[in-house]
Amino acid sequence: MNEIRILAFAGFREKFGEKNIVAVPKGATVLSVLHTFAETVPAAQDELFDSGHLRGHVILMYNRERIDADDAEEIAVSDGDEIVLYPPVSGG
Repeated sequence: MNEIRILAFAGFREKFGEKNIVAVPKGATVLSVLHTFAETVPAAQDELFDSGHLRGHVILMYNRERIDADDAEEIAVSDGDEIVLYPPVSGG
C-alpha cells in the first residue's frame, strides 16, 4: 500500500481538513486516490466530483506541479506523494 498526503486550502480546508492521509494500492492514479479520499471524507464527494467525474473547477497539484483532470487519470502515485487541492479562484 502507498500512503498519499492530501492537503486542502481555502474553502476546501474548512470542508475536508488541512491534511489527510489516504492509503491506496500500488498502481493507483491521482484520480483513484481522490475517489478513495471522497469515500472517507463525505464532503469531498460533492465538492470534487460530478457523476463520478472530477469537476473542472478543482485546482490540483501533484508533488508541487499543477495538473489537470486528464493528467490525474494517467499519473500513477508512489508512497509519500502529495496531492494539493484548491477550490476555484475568484476575485477581481
